[in-house]
Parts: sequence; C-alpha cells; structure tokens
Amino acid sequence: MLSDKSLIEVAVPLPVHNGFTYTCPPDLKDRVNIGTRVLVPFGRRRLTAYVTGFPRTQPEYALKRVLDVLDESPLFSEQDLRFYRWISDYYFHPLGETIKTALPGGINTAFAKVVSITETGRDRLKNMGEDSPEKKILSVLLNRPDISFSALEKTVGAGKFRHFVRQLAAQELAKVSLKQKGRVRIKKEKWFFVSGKPGPERFRSKKQEALFVSIAQKKMVSEGSLREVFGNCAAPLKALVQKGLVVFEEREIFRKPEINGAGMQEPVNRLTADQASAIRRVAPAVRDRTYFPFLLHGVTGSGKTEVYLQVMARVLAEKRQCLYLVPEISLTAQLWDRIRSRLNVPIAMLHSGLSDAERFDAWRLIARGEVRVVLGARSAVFASFQDLGGIVVDEEHDPSYKQEEKLRYNARDLALVKGKMASAVVVLGSATPSIESYHNALQEKYALGTLPQRVEKKGLPKVRIIDMRIEMARKKKEKTILSPVLQQALAQRLERGEQSLLFLNRRGFSSAFICRECGYVFRCPNCDVSLIHHLGRKKLCCHYCDYSMAVPEACSRCGSFFLMPSGWGTERLEREINRVFPQARTRRMDRDTTRPKGASGEIIRSVFAGGTDILMGTQMIVKGYHLPKVTLVGVLNADQSLNFPDFHAAERTFQLLTQVAGRAGRGNVPGEVVVQTFNPDHYSLCCAGQHDFERFYKMETGFRKELGYPPFRKVINLQFDSTSRSRAESCAAAAGQFARELLADKMYRDHIEVLGPAGALWQKLKGRYRYQMLIKGAGLTELRRFTAAAVAFCSDRSRAQGVRMTIDVDPVFIV
Repeated sequence: MLSDKSLIEVAVPLPVHNGFTYTCPPDLKDRVNIGTRVLVPFGRRRLTAYVTGFPRTQPEYALKRVLDVLDESPLFSEQDLRFYRWISDYYFHPLGETIKTALPGGINTAFAKVVSITETGRDRLKNMGEDSPEKKILSVLLNRPDISFSALEKTVGAGKFRHFVRQLAAQELAKVSLKQKGRVRIKKEKWFFVSGKPGPERFRSKKQEALFVSIAQKKMVSEGSLREVFGNCAAPLKALVQKGLVVFEEREIFRKPEINGAGMQEPVNRLTADQASAIRRVAPAVRDRTYFPFLLHGVTGSGKTEVYLQVMARVLAEKRQCLYLVPEISLTAQLWDRIRSRLNVPIAMLHSGLSDAERFDAWRLIARGEVRVVLGARSAVFASFQDLGGIVVDEEHDPSYKQEEKLRYNARDLALVKGKMASAVVVLGSATPSIESYHNALQEKYALGTLPQRVEKKGLPKVRIIDMRIEMARKKKEKTILSPVLQQALAQRLERGEQSLLFLNRRGFSSAFICRECGYVFRCPNCDVSLIHHLGRKKLCCHYCDYSMAVPEACSRCGSFFLMPSGWGTERLEREINRVFPQARTRRMDRDTTRPKGASGEIIRSVFAGGTDILMGTQMIVKGYHLPKVTLVGVLNADQSLNFPDFHAAERTFQLLTQVAGRAGRGNVPGEVVVQTFNPDHYSLCCAGQHDFERFYKMETGFRKELGYPPFRKVINLQFDSTSRSRAESCAAAAGQFARELLADKMYRDHIEVLGPAGALWQKLKGRYRYQMLIKGAGLTELRRFTAAAVAFCSDRSRAQGVRMTIDVDPVFIV
C-alpha cells in the first residue's frame, strides 16, 4: 500500500544516524515531497529537517506533527538523496548532517530564546530596590525588547542570571519566548500591468497618473524600475491596485554575484594529435550517455583546458549539464572568462566566497536546468542537477579537494560517484596525478589519456637546484633568503621586462618569535605550535585557532628585550624583494592579501595584464594559473613539506614543485626554475627537477607497497580529542584495546592492521588534546566492518567522557 503522505520520514541535522517519523497535517500534504525542508518539533527545540521518505506503517509510539513546509519546490531530487545516502554511509557521517553540508548555507530555520518585559513588569519596575538584580534585568528589557538570552547575559553579567530570569518569568514580569532567526528566502518582486481604464477624476494625484501612464506604455514593469524613475511610490501604486486600475504578479529575483574576471579570452585552438586522441576516447561515452572515468595526465602547459572545453561542448550539444571543479576559489575568476568566451550558455558559480543568498539562488537555477555549466570549488559537487552529463575535476591531485572538518569528504572521489549515478563522463586532469588515481588508471579502473608535450612545441622550463647548505656555509655580511643565483635571475628578468614568480609556502613575516637571551619561543596557548609573526598587523598569530597577541616588548620568561623574528614568510619575502629590487612592481598573494572579496582575481588580472613584475605567494599561486608572461619561477624552502611525518609528504612535495615550475615559460619565451633546498638529493626534488612523473611514481609506490599504504591498502583514521588530555588518552587506549581484541578474530587477522593509538603530531590544537589510531585494510568490506565495530564500541564511551571522536576515511593529512 502506497503512502498518502500522512506519515513522513525526515533526517535531522544532528549527530544521530537514524531517521524520524512525523505525521503530516492534511493542509500540508500537497507541499511535501522528497527533498523539501520541513519545520518539526524535536524535544524542546524546533528544527529544520529534510524529507527522505514516506513510511507505509505507523510506529507504535505517539508521533508529533510537522509544523510547516519551508520550500515551494524540492531542493534535491531522489537521485541526489541516493548520493547523500552513499556519502553518509561511506564516511560514517549522519545523513541529516550530510544533507545540511550539501545544501547551500544559511537556509536552515533556527530559533533563539528571547526575553521581553511584560506590562506587569513595567508597573512593578518603579517600586523595586535600586540594587536588586531583578531591577537591573527589567531595566535592560525596558529599552531592548526581545533581547536574546546571550546578549542579556553579557549586559547584566553572568552570576545567577538565569535563576533571576526564571523568577521574573514565573511572576509574569518578563516573558521568555522563541524567535525565528533570519534565513535565506526566495526573493520576489512585484510586476505591474494595466487592468482597467480610468474614469473621470480617478487619479488623486499627478504621481498616480504618471505611474499609470508609465505602466500602460511599458505594458509590464517591475516595481524596482518604477522606483528608479519615481522614487518611493509604494503608496500611489497601492492606491492604483485598490482602484482596480493596475494589477501585479510576483516574480522571483535571482541574486547573482558580481564577477570580475581576469580579462582572459580563450580562442579556439588547433588541437595537437594528443589532444585530439584524448577527445576521441571520451566522445563515444558522451554520445551514448554512459559513465566514463578518464584520467588526463598532461604536463603543465600541454592544453588540458582545451580538452576540457571540447568535452564540455560535446556534453552541452547533448542538452546536458556540466560541472567544472577547481581546487581554489581564486581560480574561478580566470576560468570564468575562458569558459564564457567559448561556451555560449548560462554559467553559475558555487563556492563559499558567495553570499548565502547568491548560493541559494544559483542552487535553484541549477536544479531547474536553467544553468548549463557550473564552476566551483569542492562544495559544488553537492549541487542538484537536472541532467548532469559531464564533470571535470581540474588539478585532481590537489589536497584542497579534501574537507578536513565535520564531513571529511574528498570532492574528487565524490565526483566519480556522482558521475556514475548520473551516467556521466568524469575527466580527472593533472600534470601530477595523485598516486591513487594513476594507479587506478594503470589497473584500468579509469581510462588513461596523456599529453606529454606542451602546445606549440614549447619546451618545459629548465630547472636549477641550489644546495642551500653550501650557500649558508658561505660567509655573508647580509643574511637573505635569496641565493645569488636567484637574485641574478630576478635582475635579468627585470631588465628584459619579463615577469617572475616566487613561491614560499608560509604566510606572515616569520615562522617564530624568539628571545635571543634564553631561547624562549612564543607559542600558542591553545595549540602545540609557535606563533607566526605578522609585521603589518603587529601581532603574533596562530594559524590554527586564530589566537593572537600584540608583539611583546620583552621576553615573558627572562624579561629580556632582545627579541627577534626567526624564519621567513611571504610578508618578510615581500619586504626583502622591495629592498633588493626597489624599482620592481611587486604583489603578494596569500590568505592575508586575498581576504577581501574579489582580491585574488584582481591580483591575477594585474599579473596577466603586465602590471606586476614579481608575484610572490603561498601555494595559492601554484594552482593552474595561465600567466604567459612569467619566465622565471623561484622556489624558496622547497623541502619544507618533506618535514611532515606523513606518508603523503614526498608526493605533496613533488606535486607542489612540479606545479609551480609549470607556471614558467607558458608564453613565447622559455622558462627557468630555481629551486632552493637543503635536501637536493631527495628523490621527490630530483624527479620534479627532471619533470619525471613516471620515475617518481615507481619509487613512491615501491615504498608504499612495502609499508602497506594507499593505493595498496585503504586507510581510516580514528581521532579522539578532548579538553582533557587524560580523557582523550583513556578513550583512545580503550579503542586500541578493543581493536586488538577484534584482530584476534580470523575474519580480520589477515586483512586488517592497526597502528596506534598514539598522540597526534600536534598533540594540542584549538585547546583540545588529540590522539589517533590508523586502521589499514586490503579489502574495503573487512575494513569497513572492522571500523564500524570499533566506532560502535567507542561512540557511547567517548560521549560519556566528553571526548569527540572523528572518523577520517581516506585521510590526506595525518597530523
């Protein structure tokens, strides 16, 4: 028997894995569908929940009623729900929280407790004692109606604040209620048109008559357009409506972001033989509407973007939609122009840099099929498409596709799952494919296409590796991060009017602030890291918890005034470049300089237009920018990422160096790369210097196979953190003991390996002590079963002890 929607099942955005059943009032049934949001009572709260089904049988316990339906049409489809369920299951994450993560932010209804004074309270206030807490509270409420609990507490002080508020409410001197917080809504505008002819003396004012004439001439006009001409005209318009002379209808307004592109046009380029071959491999799947995972391995500057655009054009010709994922929001400005100049279809952006309203409107346009191409960062993979036919994951290797908080998904992996469910082509592209993706291609899980040469037969840049051990051993009057070779190369580019790019993967002025007398290093009180010196802000900052303090004048340990910065960041590098080359036009691109909206696009436009001589920055400048006038790339502290005790360290170093080197020589002038390192013989640096991915892959997979790491084994990281070190350690130890007992079962003995538990690399972050346990398995089924058993054992125990447990499937950073 099919449900008549009398019962609905919902997922709530809370850390609970089961769904909940509610009754649906008859007047709401027609508005309820899978994918709509409903307002439901949940305990003492009211929550936004997501409709996931319609049960046929009623549970034995009493059910609560749905309070309201919040959407005119569903926000996601049944296919999207299947996708969200897969994500929830694979990443061991509650379905409600998964859906909340997937949907655009700011749309969930929330309620806050507010306090207001009653008429009785106003009368009683006059006769209260001067110093009584009750009078203090009522005095605040007299001037601030409907003040939130938190704001009132800050105003009157903590103490027994809640006790006195309860007393006032019991005496009916104050009222405590729930007030709905603002949420993103569909924006509508009135459009007016004439419905009758005016008779004699029908207009009470000249403004009414002028409005009527204007509406009649234009046949239909928006209220916004009328306001531009007549100013505030709400009252005369209302009068015309009441007289029956004009009528109106409400139409949706879609809020779109202002997009300042990089000014790049993408001409139709003549295909190389390798590009044409890659497109031919993909074309049949586009035509037949079948799932086709394709890894495009092309050296930097080999024209991967041209292949993407050609594939997307074929998908669009089939009347289907495309999704183009990039690892950084800053890349969207440049790609927006390039895509728009080639594909004459509606395009939308989806990323966290947009306002909540802009994302909400873009989401709805995509779901309706009115947007044909979506360009966005990792969260865009959740978008609800009407008919998705092609997905491009540019720079597929990039760790930025991995979300490191709450739902720890990898957008690259989800793109493949989404493509399979939609019978779409999925193109993963990179000059430095991830070890896992390349292994899958060699195992024929993906098709493999290669672009081994740059377009127009341009050569790869020449790489010079500078041994900084030798440079530091030389006596110098002046300490500088720039080697003589790099200084000379920069000077040559400035003389020739060419551009240079300097990569230093550390923002701020210096990486530590040290006392020269006692050696004390100023550290974050919340994290096991040194504070970063930011000269411009005159602060020492933690890049993990955002703690900051003013730059001290004296050492907090010995009182010495001899304090100095140690190490180099991009802020200090910029100052050094401006000192050595005062005539150079320089720009810095890191998280500090790109905080304002549109700042990253403005910097790239300046470089592309030739308004910058030297661009310096963190890994933000590495990721896929096409800057034809850059002929020199300098890499400073190249081996910095090798110092992490993480099995991805060598791969990450190789990728960063290869990618940043690929920014040089993309125009008509050959490029050069200068790499400064203290580990010149490390295989990741040597292979990057020779642009030799295959050699690096063979060496790296050799080590990983021996140690049992991906792609030969899957890894899940169980993390335990708490404000109490002993509780976090105790919970992790109990998990370890249970895991060892599970390993005694022959079902797991030969398939599962457990490392730890042990303290994390940074044992304290954001005021919480961290322990972790790695679970490795050759078979996914056994690994997931083992992990599920461990999670079930730990969940109640960790919750009872105030310990937060996090499950990180396929971790990218194990720190």
